[in-house]
Amino acid sequence: MLVYEFLPKGSLEDILHSGHKMPINLDLRLRIAAESADGLAYMHSKTTTKIVHGDVKPANILLDDKFVPKISDFGISRLIARDKQHTLSIIGDRSYMDPVYFQTGLLTEKSDVYSFGVVILELISREKATHSDNNSLVNNFLEAHKNEKKATEFFDKEIAVTRDLDLLDSLAEMAVECLSLDVDQRPTMTEVAEQLFKLSRSRDF
Repeated sequence: MLVYEFLPKGSLEDILHSGHKMPINLDLRLRIAAESADGLAYMHSKTTTKIVHGDVKPANILLDDKFVPKISDFGISRLIARDKQHTLSIIGDRSYMDPVYFQTGLLTEKSDVYSFGVVILELISREKATHSDNNSLVNNFLEAHKNEKKATEFFDKEIAVTRDLDLLDSLAEMAVECLSLDVDQRPTMTEVAEQLFKLSRSRDF
């Protein structure tokens, strides 16, 4: 018999994109992002053997009754040994997949960082990343960054109030850093978590 923890709020995918999506303020989105990042950071750097999830996306971030996130679905995760980081079969959701992993089969913790960058964009835009439309969500934010433009028009109107635009810009910049095609330029999940918690604490003042 398998026993699972019941997580009544469903997944982040459910509350952001389903027909039953609910209002969710910026503070809660920020906390979900920070705690999810912290969970991934723990997997990457604080376990005996480094664990790479390999399929980070809102559907795999489950929420309890207090919206505390739990990282789920390790079906395609890899226990990465130092001498074995390549995988022959490319598995995962293309909408969130690191292009470097897709092209080379090299799955590392920075692959999870890329995917988490897409999750951040979904949190601040409430738009779904979709590979079939050439992932316009990701491309819109990357294009705005490339042209040194604010991404204000892409933010979810529910949270895009004047007093929070600087914070949303910071989150968008963080996501763009995670999406860098130069893997070495991406932050670690520990750095992402620390920055998110810092932004979250700044909301308390």
